[in-house]
Amino acid sequence: MELDRYDKQILEILTNEDINLNELSERISLSVSSVHRRIKHLIETNIMTNLKRDINFEKLGFKLHVILQVSLSKHDSDTFAKFLEELESIPEVINAFLVTGQTADFLVQVVAKDMENYSEILLKRIGKIDHVVALHSSFVIKEYNQVFNCTGLLNRV
Repeated sequence: MELDRYDKQILEILTNEDINLNELSERISLSVSSVHRRIKHLIETNIMTNLKRDINFEKLGFKLHVILQVSLSKHDSDTFAKFLEELESIPEVINAFLVTGQTADFLVQVVAKDMENYSEILLKRIGKIDHVVALHSSFVIKEYNQVFNCTGLLNRV
């Protein structure tokens, strides 16, 4: 599916922010009804699976989904902040988690079009960030998050 600039703006905003339809409409300079139709179309074509910002990156040509373990040589808030700032400049990075109990400091979710694209992201961008000392890639075979729901958890609130 070919996305125009409005579709891309919608996806970018919804990926990064919880925003209502009116605000989204104002931000991209389209009518509320037009934005609503576009979001409905993105959901119907499985680009977005719902309004919780779940984007189907595979449908957009990103065939690889990688969980990257990243170890840093320094463990302080400034180093972590600078690392995250660098990650923000890499569009293929879709999420990052600071973790404990692992050999890694961060788990980073990365999408890539193919192995060559991933290699470039890994070796020329993420691997060049200051204080990165180890990288370990795990390739996602299948994602099951759509199977789980939070009904039981919501009953505990």
